[in-house]
Amino acid sequence: MDNLVECWKKATGNGMIQDEGRMAEFWNKRSGNYANNIEKDNRKKRTDEILELLEESGFTPEGSRVLDIGCGPGTLTLPLSKLGAEVTALDISSGMLDRLKDAVKKESLPVDIIECSWWTADIDELGFRNEFDLVIASMTPGVKDIESFDKMIACSKNLCYYSNFLRREEDRAYRDIRSSILGEKSENNMNGIVFPFMYLYISGYRPLIRVNYSKWDEKTDWREAADQAIDFIGRGRDFDDETKEKIRDYYKNASVDGIYHSESDVYTGMMTWEVNGR
Repeated sequence: MDNLVECWKKATGNGMIQDEGRMAEFWNKRSGNYANNIEKDNRKKRTDEILELLEESGFTPEGSRVLDIGCGPGTLTLPLSKLGAEVTALDISSGMLDRLKDAVKKESLPVDIIECSWWTADIDELGFRNEFDLVIASMTPGVKDIESFDKMIACSKNLCYYSNFLRREEDRAYRDIRSSILGEKSENNMNGIVFPFMYLYISGYRPLIRVNYSKWDEKTDWREAADQAIDFIGRGRDFDDETKEKIRDYYKNASVDGIYHSESDVYTGMMTWEVNGR
């Protein structure tokens, strides 16, 4: 177990933004695009697959208390609330939560919205420990390591749901920028489901798991794509103006009519487990 935990920590350290302020800023910038994509067919298909897995796991939304960690603009919060669940939605990004608040107000849904970082959240001060029938962490950097994963489990009295990447090749632009501009090797740290699954299995849980494939096809204004790359590849570093300009020039030259187009094959894993089911 110690070796697994150490490997998990190293993988997390290399693969994501570590500063809470930068993380919030990164997702604030992306909040508008995420909110607009909720109703797209691929997002709705993914949401339906999650709801089917929850049903297969014995979860009934009506009257259940749900905690949605890293809720974003409400991809799961909204449908679960419409199905009768009492949802507490938590996110570090005020931009994401503003979109969720608009949707909740429009639909008159009883959702409790909390802005905070899961990394430093005190679940006892929040009154979350052992309080929820279902705790969700869906494709969120909020649950990034063993400490935040254990904290998630501690909030559930019945069921947990977790999903993350199994494999996603880094975008071609990111690879080019790392090699030609930054002089770094390319990364493929999109394996976030592996460590939580192994940790659960070694701990005696037997999660119900599904692996899904999708092709991500994104078209973005080149300026937005460049800013996302600067934020994500930087992960705590402050690039000088010259480096930022080189990255922006790359996206401008790689775009057609001002739009940068990226495609990637993505494999994701999702799993449920009963907190007392070992």
